[in-house]
Amino acid sequence: MIRLHVFPPIISGTPNPGPFCVKLEAALRIAGVPYEVTHDSNPASGPKGKMPFVEIDGERMGDSTLILERLAREQGVDLDQGLTPRERAQSHALQRMIEERLYSVMLYSRWSEPANWAKLRRLFFGGLPFPLRMILPRSIRKARMQSLHAQGTGRHARDEIYALGAADLRAIGDILGDKPFFFGDRPTLADVTAFAFLVSIIGPDFDSPLKESALSHANLVSHTERMGEIFARAGRTQTLKAVAA
Repeated sequence: MIRLHVFPPIISGTPNPGPFCVKLEAALRIAGVPYEVTHDSNPASGPKGKMPFVEIDGERMGDSTLILERLAREQGVDLDQGLTPRERAQSHALQRMIEERLYSVMLYSRWSEPANWAKLRRLFFGGLPFPLRMILPRSIRKARMQSLHAQGTGRHARDEIYALGAADLRAIGDILGDKPFFFGDRPTLADVTAFAFLVSIIGPDFDSPLKESALSHANLVSHTERMGEIFARAGRTQTLKAVAA
């Protein structure tokens, strides 16, 4: 049995505050892999200092991509089974764009926008005792903004950052077109990845130009809703199997 460590689900509108947590859990659900969830607020508890991570046969392993590659290699869990080499390459490029740049714009929209930061601070840190409630949020926000600056996104002006995000969303929408999924008639890892980050942008009560851009693409909204239904249905199926066992 796989033990999946993810953030507590404290933000409404998305299955988890962390899109990588959503991605990994959605992949496990859709692939029908049995797992147990442990909610953990401290990324430092993971082997790579971030969420999500898993325990497989007592071994802790981090990074959603590496975890899924291991499951594909050792257990044959491969949502991209049947894709051509060209489609796999396209899927890889699409996922890297979403995870490496769109994610950074999403982080900026949450941590930099004053109204969104106020909501995030209340959700993440509102239960801390004084004086941690005053000190820790500022420290973590400062570290987050420094990380975005080092990564490159934070070096741009606000309008430039959101223009980059809008371009990514437009590209994702153009690739999807009028298809239900990116590659064929079933969800693949590209769909899981897109869902994880789009639901994190569209679902929560965090307003920004990035969210406006996402909502302007009807096909991306429909894809997010479609994948959300599949995610929920797969979760109910796993629960029924666990009860029956």
